[in-house]
Amino acid sequence: MDFQLSDEQQLIYDTASEIAENEFAESAFTWETEFPEENLRTLSEQGLLGIGLPVEYGGGGYSVVEVLLATEAVGRVCPDTAHVLSRSSMGPPRVIAELGSDFLKEKYLPDVCEGTQVLSVAISEPQAGSDAAAMQTSVEYDGDDLVINGSKMWVTKADRCTAFLVYARFPDDNIGAIVVDKDTEGLTLDDGSTNMAGHEQYELYFDDVVVPEEQLLVHDKAAFKELLIEFNVERCHNAMMCVACGLNAFDKALAHAKTREQFGQPIGDFQGIEWKLADMAIELEAARLLIYRAAANARHSDPSRLETSIAKVKANEAGQDVIDEAMQIHGAIGYMKDSPIEYLYRWVRGWKIAGGTVEIQRNMIARDVKKHGLN
Repeated sequence: MDFQLSDEQQLIYDTASEIAENEFAESAFTWETEFPEENLRTLSEQGLLGIGLPVEYGGGGYSVVEVLLATEAVGRVCPDTAHVLSRSSMGPPRVIAELGSDFLKEKYLPDVCEGTQVLSVAISEPQAGSDAAAMQTSVEYDGDDLVINGSKMWVTKADRCTAFLVYARFPDDNIGAIVVDKDTEGLTLDDGSTNMAGHEQYELYFDDVVVPEEQLLVHDKAAFKELLIEFNVERCHNAMMCVACGLNAFDKALAHAKTREQFGQPIGDFQGIEWKLADMAIELEAARLLIYRAAANARHSDPSRLETSIAKVKANEAGQDVIDEAMQIHGAIGYMKDSPIEYLYRWVRGWKIAGGTVEIQRNMIARDVKKHGLN
């Protein structure tokens, strides 16, 4: 059991960290209401965009572990850019790389790596949140075409996306996935609503949206199980974003504790603050190790549901707790609207809901350990 990074992995982390410090630090907390277009281009130029996608389509060909390392390094400086980096190798691009036809891979993946395609998932519906299988968006066959009707919600930054991975119910009652370009006739977006982190989320409406059958990713029962397996990787992304935000806040809190003086000494020399810093470090290290274990123990290129669910719960809660303590260490200045800590606090809270709530994760953990025990 080796907990050390390989030389190549360390180089990826160090390179991503250096790029983040040099290119993203100055504007790190200015992207609350905008998409970081400039940083997207930089990620592509530096070879970090699509780092986990196949080499033959312009990607780096690296595993989930290396994607997470780059995400952590960049997120420690600029969480919004780390999110863009991670989503270029996980979520819809990874699903297409793993399950898609050669046509879909060739159509979308090179452009994802170049930064000209931004894909998002469309799965939640008004009556299908945690119970995703209750979705009602439907697909009918019309010759060689697919006709989609229904709606999706909570699609983040859909205005910037170029295509969506849409989950829908087929005539045989199985749930499948289709890649739908945003400019397809009959597909419309609402005006968007702003979440607590300041990010715009949209509803999508499908009114007799016709797409050629070649846009179909999968739809049979066995393939849907493969789609569910990809959510294990999604949980790694979610968990790492929480750890990255937590590390970002921890670094700032540590620096503040060393330089802020009260009662004639740095506040970091008071035992009350020292214990906070110690507890923050413990929580972050525990979450971090669980995430990398889940990714490193991947079987058939996919981490297990149990390991990723455990990692997600720990990281979601650790990230929020650490940022809360970072705000406490900063005092009033950490609570101000223009404080990076305040932004991190708002943003990290959403990860406990997105990608499967912590309650749903605990349900799955319990089911797995009751069936298989804890090995």
